[in-house]
Amino acid sequence: MLMRFFTMIKEMKPFILTSYNGDMFDWPFIEARCNANNLSLEEETSIRNEDGEYYGRFLTHLDCYYWVDRDSYLPQGSHGLKAVCKAKLGYNPIEIDPELMVPLARNEPQVMAEYSVSDAVATYHLYKKHIHDFIFALGTIIPMNADEVLRKGSGTLCENVFLFFLVLLFFFVILKKKKIVKLFLILKKIHFKKSIISFII
Repeated sequence: MLMRFFTMIKEMKPFILTSYNGDMFDWPFIEARCNANNLSLEEETSIRNEDGEYYGRFLTHLDCYYWVDRDSYLPQGSHGLKAVCKAKLGYNPIEIDPELMVPLARNEPQVMAEYSVSDAVATYHLYKKHIHDFIFALGTIIPMNADEVLRKGSGTLCENVFLFFLVLLFFFVILKKKKIVKLFLILKKIHFKKSIISFII
């Protein structure tokens, strides 16, 4: 099953892989199964583990849970995929009692297959409706790749936007010269000019 999964990735050559809480569950599980079978996750898929976050060398892994946690404005108890679907997509995905999962897997595997597909479809629609355009639009103004734009906190993103625009201002790219002079005078008053220029250089 692992090799079939890896073969599909190689055949389809996706630019983006999406998951829901994949950094905490799906990819650690796949990596553990790879280790148990003497396989390398990075060699097979280009996905590598960096301090518990899974990044791709040739593709982008976007974990939708990070968007829900940071940007969805849902309360803390409503970050599960089922609750997010109800709130953001307006439908109720297939739900199965965890106590029944093992008996159903043994006796009614089709029901469990439908449950798994339901989660995959929900993740896809959540990504397409709320996350894809949002993340790549941010990526046009924040000098970071899509993986980092999705995972970093709001404070980090704001700092990067601020520094990015200061770099543009320093090289006279986006504002008229008069406005740049005014801004530099303001920065000088708050004793910030030297530190920013040294950072840019």
